[in-house]
Amino acid sequence: MPICLIRDVLDNKLVDSEGQNAGRVDGIVLELSEGGPPRVLYVEVSPITLARRVNRRLGDWIARLDRRLGPERGVPFRIPITRVTGIGVDLRLDFRAEPTPIFAAERWLRARLSRIPGA
Repeated sequence: MPICLIRDVLDNKLVDSEGQNAGRVDGIVLELSEGGPPRVLYVEVSPITLARRVNRRLGDWIARLDRRLGPERGVPFRIPITRVTGIGVDLRLDFRAEPTPIFAAERWLRARLSRIPGA
């Protein structure tokens, strides 16, 4: 059965090579060529991409905030489609997600918040 990008990829859960949750697919990057079909290059995992799906200005604002956290921040994390090894209920990745920028926001919060107020 052919893969439908919106139904089978966008917003689906990512699972890394160790079976750990690696977030959800927030965006899909295509390459368009004249005379040929579009080609999937990357899936994006980022609150920036997710916000841009709602409102472009909101996504740009989140990107500016994210840039303040480090030199390699402020852009969505792109996973080459060649690193996605399986598409089913979850999308399986062929690498560990923990050391990648996928968890950058979580690591930043964990380093600064020892306890969530009211929790």
